[in-house]
Amino acid sequence: MWEISAPKFEADLLNEKLRVAPWEGHRNFAYDLVRYLRPDVIVELGSHYGCSLFSFAQAIKDANLQTILYAVDTWKGDEHAGFYGEEVIELVIKTCEKFFRNINIRLLRKTFDEALQDFEDNSVDVIHIDGLHTYEAVIHDFYTWLPKLRNDGIVLFHDIHSFADYGSDYFWKEISSQYPNFSMKHSWGLGILFPKGDKLYRKLLDENFTDKLQIYEFKARYELESIKTNDLSLMVEERDKAIRGNEKMIQERDALISDQNKIIEGLRHQIATLESENRNREKEIQERDALITDQNKVIERLKHQIATLELENHSNGKMIQERDTLISNQNAIIEVLRNRVASLEAEKNEAES
Repeated sequence: MWEISAPKFEADLLNEKLRVAPWEGHRNFAYDLVRYLRPDVIVELGSHYGCSLFSFAQAIKDANLQTILYAVDTWKGDEHAGFYGEEVIELVIKTCEKFFRNINIRLLRKTFDEALQDFEDNSVDVIHIDGLHTYEAVIHDFYTWLPKLRNDGIVLFHDIHSFADYGSDYFWKEISSQYPNFSMKHSWGLGILFPKGDKLYRKLLDENFTDKLQIYEFKARYELESIKTNDLSLMVEERDKAIRGNEKMIQERDALISDQNKIIEGLRHQIATLESENRNREKEIQERDALITDQNKVIERLKHQIATLELENHSNGKMIQERDTLISNQNAIIEVLRNRVASLEAEKNEAES
């Protein structure tokens, strides 16, 4: 019996983007589908951040199933999902290890065609196609993987009601006219196809499955609006918090500016004082330079006087020497004359006696 649940998706704790991913509106349905079918093998073609992958995984974990869950992806991106680096697969691996270590999840980092050889025909209960959304890519993925599907198995198609007018929309219109199916239009649309028998399809019809799909759609739309409303409320709170934080920052900056202005005024006063002192020192230097100039002039005059005096002294010394020589000569003459006078006096005295 199909039961509508209200699961908690643990992967959201590591990646909040899963709450608003394009696949988000189908997570509750996928969870209940796995619990209802209790499949042996699920293969997902295209996982990206794992919104659908971890919906299946949560159901397997909560119901304690032995399901093998395969995710096939290059984890490099494409022209529709965009191209990205290793951060995506790293987050997927981290989520698997943290929340789903005890269930059998196998990440196949391959192209969809490369992964075909890993599966036998008629071995897969559920195939989820969510790769490149061009018409050529989707039709190729469907027909190459259809042999792998078991009888009465299910193929899920995402992006059958996209806003981007993908080729997957047109393929769904064609294929849904050929096989029993259900579909939902919300969250870019999800097609549920029964290409290998209608036994399960008829069973679900008997359980008013179409009405249940409407419940999933209404719940998904309501949850999305609730998320939007909650996010808006959080945005308002964050903005109020930011405003309060900004006001505090402004006050702190005003106080800092005031302190800086005081510092600037103090520096200006110091600069003015230093400039005044410098001007006074320049005046003193000028006065001292003038004094030094005057002293140099005096020194030059003294040097000239000294040189003159020295020259005069030198001349006077020479004159003194010459005069000393003359005096010495005169003294010698005087001494000769005295001796002559004495001799004459002696002779005179002799004559008179």
